[in-house]
Amino acid sequence: MTAETPNKPKVGRPKAGTETERNDSLLDHALALFMREGYANTSIAKVAAAAGVSTRTIYERYKNKAELMLASVERLVESDISQLQSIENLAQMSCRDGLIALGENMLAKVMQPDMISFYRMGVAEALHFPKLSERMETTGPKRIQNVIADYLRRHGAANGLPAHDVERAAALFLEMLFAEPRNKALFGCLEANWDARAHVLFVVQVFLDGVTARRLS
Repeated sequence: MTAETPNKPKVGRPKAGTETERNDSLLDHALALFMREGYANTSIAKVAAAAGVSTRTIYERYKNKAELMLASVERLVESDISQLQSIENLAQMSCRDGLIALGENMLAKVMQPDMISFYRMGVAEALHFPKLSERMETTGPKRIQNVIADYLRRHGAANGLPAHDVERAAALFLEMLFAEPRNKALFGCLEANWDARAHVLFVVQVFLDGVTARRLS
């Protein structure tokens, strides 16, 4: 799922049977605005105008701008999780191959220009809206981390990863996967010939080597 601005619908009373679609469209427009203009500069009125609905319609569904943003992030994350869970033959892969497949899928999304912009916005707004940032962490990154933790819980034992360490291991895996390329992209210094697959392969190898070394120590 990307944050490309959806086509603007006509304003009017929603037709029967289209409530879910109209709400999804509203959340897509809201997310696109939050990514492009930031949280502080995005108003309910702007979202309403972009989505072709009234502000009253938005307030009937979401009590404030923070709830609207969290709902739009949750929709994005639900789409991402669904795609991760639908990776073909994931359950039959070795732990290494599974982590590679998951890593390539997630990294491709994180490195999209709109997602880099969204991350930049989140960092910039964190000091001004700390409670919102905390809730966004729970709604977004924490849920992705839980997907990786569940995978490690099912497949990590063969590589010597104790069950009580999977949450921390998942967090470290994602940090290794995202931190360097995302930070370079944030500052506009990601190499033009940067090889995403080579990065994923290296991260998975270092991660599994570390788990194995821990088991043998």
